[in-house]
Amino acid sequence: MTPTRDLSFDTLQLEQNGRVLTVYFSHPPLNFMPLTFIRELDRLTSSVDRDPTVGAVVLTGGVEGRFLTHLDARELGGIQKVPFPQLPIRVMQLVVPVLNFVLRLPGLAPFLERFGGAMGGGIAMGYRWKRSTLRMNRSRVVYIAAVNGPTLDGGLEIIMACDLRYAADTADLRISQSELLVGIAPGGGGSQRIVRALGTARTIEHMLEAVPLTAAQSLALGLVHRVIPKQQLVAEAQTTAARLARRNPVSVAALKRAVYFGMDRPLRRALDFELGGCTASGFTPAARRAQQPYLDDLERLGDTPFLADPKPWTEGTRVDLIG
Repeated sequence: MTPTRDLSFDTLQLEQNGRVLTVYFSHPPLNFMPLTFIRELDRLTSSVDRDPTVGAVVLTGGVEGRFLTHLDARELGGIQKVPFPQLPIRVMQLVVPVLNFVLRLPGLAPFLERFGGAMGGGIAMGYRWKRSTLRMNRSRVVYIAAVNGPTLDGGLEIIMACDLRYAADTADLRISQSELLVGIAPGGGGSQRIVRALGTARTIEHMLEAVPLTAAQSLALGLVHRVIPKQQLVAEAQTTAARLARRNPVSVAALKRAVYFGMDRPLRRALDFELGGCTASGFTPAARRAQQPYLDDLERLGDTPFLADPKPWTEGTRVDLIG
């Protein structure tokens, strides 16, 4: 298998330091997201899942002052010109799962992208988008968004699929889910991921108003986890990524799946789902290696090391959970 860091992309530039892969999205001048980006995100996340050298991914913008602005409307405009009849919401909500099922057939998505025109490309894009973001949520790899510029609509939906979101403390940074301003509703997960982070009341207000938020407002609302000076943003994200990349990959995957997918189950089923992940990670070599150092620290410190001396454990330097 080709290491992820050696893959070639049109819109993504990769660099790897240790177990941290930093991904720069670059589509000058405005960093709109073309359909190529969705195909490349699909390929990237698939490769990362199979690459044991990667423990964390930092996604940031490769154009100064720009992150994932939003989808490139110039590419998507052709879809609305297709003579397609207006169908009721309930009908389309039944059609989409059928399309997702059919698109699992090998080679069909690339075929639609190549020969399906605007409509075929749009259908394939939606399929790849869902597949990529769900893969990020199931992954043993931690995804961190280092938001260095405007992040709207589809851009916000991509960073909401990341595990952590850091934003640059700059006056021109704006974050928003603004599709209603052009007469459409979110389609890349915005209404579902944001409501899980903010709750119903704040989500519906933000999406109806569609007013772009500053970094500080996004932090107060809960859309981002930290606001960091611009010059330190990527370095801070990489430092966090390096620390979290030392976690046991099996336990990372178990935790992420329980958090992201457990809430869709009844509580009694969600508890079983969580316990299954706990048990699976508990029998890994990493968990076995950690047991004796923990007991040694407990004896030496007279208290749990998570209180008496937590730094070597939180930094991931006390026990090798990867090797």
